[in-house]
Amino acid sequence: MTSKTFEATYSERFEGEYNIFLPDGQMGEKQVYPLLVYLHGYTSEYIPPAIMEDKIPDGLVEMCREFDFILACPLCPFGFYWRTTQVVSFIDHVTETYSVDKKNVWLSGTSMGGFGTWATAHEFPDKFAGIAPVAGGVYEISQYQAHRFKTLPVWAFHNRGDEIIRCSDAEIMIDSIKNEGGNARLTIYEVTGHDADKAYRNRELYEWFSSLENKME
Repeated sequence: MTSKTFEATYSERFEGEYNIFLPDGQMGEKQVYPLLVYLHGYTSEYIPPAIMEDKIPDGLVEMCREFDFILACPLCPFGFYWRTTQVVSFIDHVTETYSVDKKNVWLSGTSMGGFGTWATAHEFPDKFAGIAPVAGGVYEISQYQAHRFKTLPVWAFHNRGDEIIRCSDAEIMIDSIKNEGGNARLTIYEVTGHDADKAYRNRELYEWFSSLENKME
């Protein structure tokens, strides 16, 4: 056997659609605003942006407007799951196009979007000031990779009786991050069902986002 090393370059090109919600009448050139990126859950058919807007969780748009956040909601290409490089490329597009405070970029998502939130933050933890996965699984990663979140604040939300994605997986992951010395918390709703979107009506979530800043940026 002979051990070798290799070096290669791989590039991708992404294009897609998204909805953007900007602070009302305050997008001055000299002022920058925090950015919250929301990743939606699975859809069984293509849904155009105008219709997808109606599927954004209640409270999310309203709270972002109240807190003067830019809210960016990309559409996952139909037939695919969220790819980490696609999410990061989209964030780069938004930060280059709009007046974004790069020290205050947060990522959140529901269900499949929760998977995407965990996976993207795992691969690019220095990209974010904090993440909030909602009803999202961690199947692509495990508690043995919890050290990747050691410096990234995490607030996860899950229903105890979620029959699609186990709540216990979120509990294990959050406990593992804490054991690594990380800043992680989990809110469990003592209800059945998969939909934990009421997290986005929780004012404390947006106050928590506002308290964070990316020290790595």
